[in-house]
Amino acid sequence: MPIPLRQLFCLILPLSCHAVRADWLSDIGHTKLAAELGTAMPTGAGIVLVQSEANNIESPPNYLPQAGGPAFFAGTGSFSGKTFHPESGAGSELGHAAAVGSFFYGNGIGVARGAAEVHLFTAVDFITRLTDGVAPQLFPGRVQNHSWAGSLGNTDEDIKAIRALDFMINRDQRVAVTGLSGGSLAPLLGSTYHAITAGTRSAVHSQSGTTTDGIGRMKPDLVVNVEYTSYASAIIAGSAACLLEKAAASGNALAERPQVLKAVLIAAASKQNLPQWQRDDDVEPYDDVFGAGELNLHQAWHLLNAGQQPHSSSMVRSMQGWDFSTTTTSSGGRRYFFAIPEHSLADTFSATLVWHRHITNLLGSYSSSLPDLSLKLYAASGLATSALISSSTSTVNNVEHLFLRHLPAGQYCLEVTSDTNGHDFAVAWQAVTGIGPQLASRISGSQLWVDASMLDPLTIYTLETAPDLSSAWTAVETFRTADGAASFTHTWSSPSAPSTRQFFRLRWTPVR
Repeated sequence: MPIPLRQLFCLILPLSCHAVRADWLSDIGHTKLAAELGTAMPTGAGIVLVQSEANNIESPPNYLPQAGGPAFFAGTGSFSGKTFHPESGAGSELGHAAAVGSFFYGNGIGVARGAAEVHLFTAVDFITRLTDGVAPQLFPGRVQNHSWAGSLGNTDEDIKAIRALDFMINRDQRVAVTGLSGGSLAPLLGSTYHAITAGTRSAVHSQSGTTTDGIGRMKPDLVVNVEYTSYASAIIAGSAACLLEKAAASGNALAERPQVLKAVLIAAASKQNLPQWQRDDDVEPYDDVFGAGELNLHQAWHLLNAGQQPHSSSMVRSMQGWDFSTTTTSSGGRRYFFAIPEHSLADTFSATLVWHRHITNLLGSYSSSLPDLSLKLYAASGLATSALISSSTSTVNNVEHLFLRHLPAGQYCLEVTSDTNGHDFAVAWQAVTGIGPQLASRISGSQLWVDASMLDPLTIYTLETAPDLSSAWTAVETFRTADGAASFTHTWSSPSAPSTRQFFRLRWTPVR
């Protein structure tokens, strides 16, 4: 059926890219990783890209970063060295497409600036090629970015398009990223299961969850510190291209699976700039607003580089790594034991489980079913589990996510369980060791101050004092920063000027 053009729209108005601040490169860990790797920094080299755009002029359609076509043509300026393939025919430049392209693969600030081949589609043409005929078209490119949102005006047609996209991603092993709309979530393409959805750190994106093809699934997956979700989507897609370059060079084809790359990006998401981040319940894998957190390419690269760590009930694996395997309904599921070294702790521990739903295509008619997988973290000793520490057990999402701070030394078990045998899944985890909460005292004038840092906003802490280390300790304050303005720091001031020597310590109940 014809697709009503008026229902598809860009996520932002055209905006010249030169007006955009570039400190987001530091926020996503790109600057840190580039300094660390030097010439070995991944740039998406060798990865073919796809970009679709919602044009608002039909003849010729304005959907290109630079005018050209109908044949492929060379990019100029910040796109020099790129070859553009106008798959939807000759077209004119769209400011939105140029701005998105700058973040995606542009030579100046583009994350995948080493990518040289980009295939371009109008949103209508892309959806038509997905849904017309008996199966989605085989699209070129390994990584797709779709910075637009909308609806076909019919729920059944929207569901068909979502399922066709997910079918294509799984069939062709593509990584797709889409930005969220504002307000209520637009069905296309934010209601996808298999793609990665993008929001902004300023929360200028839908927070309503899905209402199409599965109600209440949490969105977004990741956020980026930029003004618009169009840009956030392009930055995440560029980061996926960089990881795919790394995965392709590893010699392990499983590292290239879209489930693995999605799990790695989500597990590596940072909460450092989001002290208010929290999961409300075991059945909710994400924060209601910020998803899994802020994209962090530095952490994602190191997680992917840690390599595949196959499930085992007889071996201890690394503190970070990933696996691509199949589910079992047997007791204990698939287990991944790891250990935090003695006299250490993990400042942060993150784990993510990703799987695709099962979609059957019968001559262009799609049916869907979703296996129920869960992710749990147990305390362990001697390769035997004991107390359950944390779990993610959503029955509607196809992602589970765990995040904890200050994991004490000891052995742990990450467990994947399922109600279905033999279904593909990817799991990724990352424990980052550190020194935990810190205290520092200072005197300003006649006032004594004690500053606590590197806190878990959700943990209840007690600040105690004693005149010497052999005397009884006295509690002077109990606090949890999440109860006020969530913060990683807290300051206590003595009600009276200090007259004698004092010692201070911070106490809390660890997770084990």
